[in-house]
Amino acid sequence: MNYAGEVRERADRYVFDIIPESSGPRKATARGSVINSVRNPGSQTWIAKEHAVAVVLAPSRGLRASLGSDRITQYDAPLGGLVVNPTGMDSTLAWSETRTNLVVAIPPDVLAELALQEFDLGNVELLPPAFGTVDPIALGIAQRISVELTGKATPNELYLDSLVTLFSTHLLRTYANNMRQIPSPRGGLSAKSARRVEEYLRERFTEKVHVAELAAVAGISPNHFIVRFAKTFGMPPHRYLINLRLDFAEKLLTEGEIAIAEIAYISGFSDQSHLATTMKRYRGRTPTELRYMR
Repeated sequence: MNYAGEVRERADRYVFDIIPESSGPRKATARGSVINSVRNPGSQTWIAKEHAVAVVLAPSRGLRASLGSDRITQYDAPLGGLVVNPTGMDSTLAWSETRTNLVVAIPPDVLAELALQEFDLGNVELLPPAFGTVDPIALGIAQRISVELTGKATPNELYLDSLVTLFSTHLLRTYANNMRQIPSPRGGLSAKSARRVEEYLRERFTEKVHVAELAAVAGISPNHFIVRFAKTFGMPPHRYLINLRLDFAEKLLTEGEIAIAEIAYISGFSDQSHLATTMKRYRGRTPTELRYMR
């Protein structure tokens, strides 16, 4: 496989870093990120830190792919074809024609929280379907995301976040394996564990923090951590992290003259729009509204 634009990096990276910005419009939301990707012939090898799911928006022929093994499969990608790349799984792909995909990236802790909240289930493991599998439901959601990303108006992050949640729920219902109900722990975190986790979050709330990290800090199983954290703090870890970021952003908005775009960046949000949408959703007002209230 020796196509133009070949990428050989095998480092564990985020999907936004794996797919070049020149491929097309993208947007990060509270529950994941989306990219309307149009790429010229090439090849790529990667391992993603997130669950990466690609939905084919235009048929393409002669793809050569592997997922989690050295076995290469050659196939034609039909409209609505779905490729599921679970987090941490080695993937390779080579394509000889321009391909158009809608890519949805979902952090594993977000998918685990959704599984717990919606289905009271844990041990989430995505089981990739065979290459060339067509998923009409995923295609319908992907097309709605694509229209929002490529339209003339600025993409509405809250709308996209709702579609990402809908897409993630469909993934759980259709492609999740080994999901079982988690025995409810007797109580929350111990005082010592809660203090360690809280200190860890307050030191790193502007960074991407995963459930496995927090569970290790607490010294308990990741399967039980989310439930015990929620019992202790009254909300799941992802929501607690968002609150820390919003508290910090609100402090900067009311006390200083830093530009809102800069505040969004240093508070851990992807951009100003991400901050505005999240603040409106959870605090009922935008950064601009808060600043003018001073």
